[in-house]
Amino acid sequence: MGASICDWSDPVGRLFLQALAMVAEFEANIGHQRTRAGMARAKKNGKLKGEQSKLPAPARRSIRRRYAEGEVSLADLATECSVGRSTIHRIIQGPEEPR
Repeated sequence: MGASICDWSDPVGRLFLQALAMVAEFEANIGHQRTRAGMARAKKNGKLKGEQSKLPAPARRSIRRRYAEGEVSLADLATECSVGRSTIHRIIQGPEEPR
């Protein structure tokens, strides 16, 4: 009897499985390529700016100043601004922003 496509252990079945895997990988690569091209086009047109800050610049400056002066703790600032402590930590450790 001949080889069956349903039997993955015989040569024809393995060939069929490998062909399906190649097509799936090709489709994934095409999708990634289209995504990268779309993102490049959006960035060129000023539409792709990344995640925006949760707090406006004046609030970030105030947080840096108040924390540097020892006026308030990191946890208190997070509670006051309704953001996570990691957000406050990034603001404190991040670069100063121009006014």
